[in-house]
This record gives sequence, structure tokens and C-alpha cells, in this order.
Amino acid sequence: MKKKKKEERIPYRQVRAWVKTVGSAYTGTIYLPADQTRFSDVMNDERKFISLTDVESKDFAAPKPYLAINKDLIELVEILESDTHELK
Repeated sequence: MKKKKKEERIPYRQVRAWVKTVGSAYTGTIYLPADQTRFSDVMNDERKFISLTDVESKDFAAPKPYLAINKDLIELVEILESDTHELK
């Protein structure tokens, strides 16, 4: 029987950001891997979408728990707050 490896915690940065797209603007939390020290590293990686949690927008009646935004539609990003945590 194989032994289960001890679960390792993945370090990440929690960043609160305002994201303007072609059709709207959103404020949400983005989780950046610790090895990508700049937000631009995430914008330039191979993934097509950016994931946001706790998302607010004038287009929503209430905050959304999750939203994926196509990077090709992003026009502007402003980092509002940044913190360092470990993923649980």
C-alpha cells in the first residue's frame, strides 16, 4: 500500500484589484502564486483567464463568489491591496 504524502501548503499572494474590461469593471480578489512576484507575471503566463473571488461590479445586484475574466478583454488593472498568505 502506498503511503500518502503529507499535504504541502502552497504559498500565494492575495491581491485585491480593480479590473476594467472592454464592457465593464470589477473589483475582486486574485490569488497569485508566490513564485510569480508581479501581477504582470500572471497576465503574461499561458492561461487565458484570470480568476477573481468576492467580485463586485455595478453590473451585479449582489457580489459574486467567483468570476473568470478573459485576459484578452482586460484593458486596465489597479492593485488596491496586497497581502501574503499560505493556501489552506
